[in-house]
Amino acid sequence: MIRVCNLHKSFGDLPVLRGIDLTIEKGEIVVILGPSGSGKSTLLRCLNCMEDPTSGNIYFHDVDIADMSVDINIHRQKMCMVFQHFNLFNNKNVLQNLTLAPVYVAKKKARKARIAKLFGKKYCADDIRSTKEIVAEAEKTAMELLARVGLQDKAKEYPAKLSGGQKQRVAIVRALAMKPDVMLFDEPTSALDPEMVGEVLEVMKDLAREGMTMAVVTHEMGFAREVATKVVFVDEGVIVEEGTPEEIFNNPKSERLRDFFAKVI
Repeated sequence: MIRVCNLHKSFGDLPVLRGIDLTIEKGEIVVILGPSGSGKSTLLRCLNCMEDPTSGNIYFHDVDIADMSVDINIHRQKMCMVFQHFNLFNNKNVLQNLTLAPVYVAKKKARKARIAKLFGKKYCADDIRSTKEIVAEAEKTAMELLARVGLQDKAKEYPAKLSGGQKQRVAIVRALAMKPDVMLFDEPTSALDPEMVGEVLEVMKDLAREGMTMAVVTHEMGFAREVATKVVFVDEGVIVEEGTPEEIFNNPKSERLRDFFAKVI
């Protein structure tokens, strides 16, 4: 589903990624480990071009999204990201946070479909819906997703009234509302109090069991052992080692990875 070829990223004269090659297959849960400053989050942000790669290729469904001529927003609809600090809109309630993007995208499709119909061009009849219908469907989906994570009673609350764990579950549901093919998680539990980490990881485990393709930057070694199908260890902008959780945790080949585990496990 995702193929990264010789990816480089520099900030000015500082090289952060130095020739990354990585493949993520449909249904895989790829956990990316590494010390702070190793390039893990930069790699994740490059995957959906929140950071423009300096060079290299990123193929998503066989389209090179690192090509600046590609409309990246079309592909971002199917590759959604969950951030370390939630990034919810504080001036909108939970339901509004969840429906904003789906409603915007659906209204844009409806407008294009109506124009195509007007000029006798090909269009999808399912896209021609009124704004009222679009909003109603988005709200229905949002409430179903909130129920799934036990937050349906928080639909009208604003983010300031939520705990950190609740905010992150809302952020995950917001990504799910776009019906993505891939979800990217950038240290989703690092900003949470210890007792809130479990509730977020449980939602992520449920997604993994349902077959969601995921790339996860995390320091949660238990999650990596239990849920990952592939573990990637990054250091100084390169992939030092990758393999199954059993291979990585039980038989690390590089001295650098053994040293990393000695400090974090």
